[in-house]
Amino acid sequence: MFENGGGEVKKNGPCVIVIFGITGDLANKKIIPALFRLFAMGLLDGKTRIAGIGRRTYSNIEYNEYILNSVSKENAADDLKRKFAEMNIYICSDFSSSGAFNVIRDGLRKVATDNRICNFLYYLSTPPQNFAEIIHGIAASGLESPDFLDVSCAGAFVRVVIEKPYGSDLESARKLNEKVLSVFSEDQIFRIDHYLGKETVQNIMFFRFLNGIFEPVWNRNFISSVNIRVFESDGIGKRANYFDGAGIIRDIIQNHSLQMLSLIAMEPTVSTAPENIRNEKLKVLKAIRPFDPSEPDKYLVRGQYTAGNVGGVAVCSYRDEPGVAKNSGTETFAMVKLFIDNWRWAGVPFYLSAGKRMAVRLTEVTVDFWPAPHPIFQNVMNRGDRYSNRIIIRVQPDEGISLRIFSKAPGFKMEPKPVTMNFNYSTSFAEKLPEAYERLILDALNGDATLFMRSDEIEAAWEYITPLLDCSKVSCTPLKYYASGTPGPDCCDFNGDNEPPALRAEP
Repeated sequence: MFENGGGEVKKNGPCVIVIFGITGDLANKKIIPALFRLFAMGLLDGKTRIAGIGRRTYSNIEYNEYILNSVSKENAADDLKRKFAEMNIYICSDFSSSGAFNVIRDGLRKVATDNRICNFLYYLSTPPQNFAEIIHGIAASGLESPDFLDVSCAGAFVRVVIEKPYGSDLESARKLNEKVLSVFSEDQIFRIDHYLGKETVQNIMFFRFLNGIFEPVWNRNFISSVNIRVFESDGIGKRANYFDGAGIIRDIIQNHSLQMLSLIAMEPTVSTAPENIRNEKLKVLKAIRPFDPSEPDKYLVRGQYTAGNVGGVAVCSYRDEPGVAKNSGTETFAMVKLFIDNWRWAGVPFYLSAGKRMAVRLTEVTVDFWPAPHPIFQNVMNRGDRYSNRIIIRVQPDEGISLRIFSKAPGFKMEPKPVTMNFNYSTSFAEKLPEAYERLILDALNGDATLFMRSDEIEAAWEYITPLLDCSKVSCTPLKYYASGTPGPDCCDFNGDNEPPALRAEP
């Protein structure tokens, strides 16, 4: 992605895109619309075919209507939508049943030979418990190579995209890696975290490494703390079956939060080649100080939302959500305090927090700097206030970057006031921000793994997170309750100026 520079977007050749779980919410709401937008922009080869695999029985007319309904909200001409729908075919198969992959193989062979296509991209848009059996089915039926077509396919590729969650702990992630790597090589595997496809997350590297005024102060000598927040005002929706067994630590912190952390904390790379970037991210994850289960309250807070009011609407407690156990101990909020034990970040606390039913929906990184070493204006400064500069990188909503500085307030008094220098995508660029799935699917088609997670990166993240999950299992950190529509547990109402009391501890 970065290595190609600012020229033309790389064009991909014709491909059979195979979507397992085509009738699920993710495919319906994200993947199909993203593919349509790539097609509308001319970034999806017109000869490409999209093969949906699902259990439901559809006639050709019914499936065509399903695809058109998925793209109905797109701002495009009806004839363009119809052309896109014509690129789609449906293969009805319960991939958990015996012989299912024989049906899938025969269907894909027909699509590929009829359209003279040798390239395949498998997209696993299914519940995670199906990942291993799909990979096994692909291998058992010979679909891991274009050789099953019985035609010459020199130079053709077969790739697989695997959605999160990639495992549920370190052991399961390792087993899944072993299974996938027994069928595909690392350069064929694209483990997706849609946060890395967000324009503002990618911009973290540009912000750090292209602006010479920031990188010299991007270290422990100038930065006092870093706070990464991923807050949602929504509850769990219809995801109780998954979320009540997972919790917010698995759902958000293990992937989204740690990926943003690695970009904030990584060292400059030699080049923007995918492996160089992923190597530096891995070094950050491996340098995280292991969680200390003997003093959990110093490093972890877990919370759960109760009934409250969000946006003027009364909402129920987590335990009253459909499908949630009435005595559930699953956390819907978590704040983790961690340290990165390397030369650049030694002693700097990083706070990773995530929550459901929060007062606001936001994803942002707050970088706080040490105050000036000698406050020469202390006679006019409010006692107790922290006069430190701050950078806020807003991932969503209101995407952009803010820098807080201090200025003299107008008038006859010598009075300091904080002011903000703002960069907003919406006012600085005319272009609409691409959706994360557009970027990631296009990169997978082009074989660019920059924004995808490598096997050792996945395992390094789980290596840190699994002890937190073990701690949660035995309730070594009791749940702290917070009303829906509030900033979270009282102990974690943290704006970056002061450390949350619950996690106040020396490094």
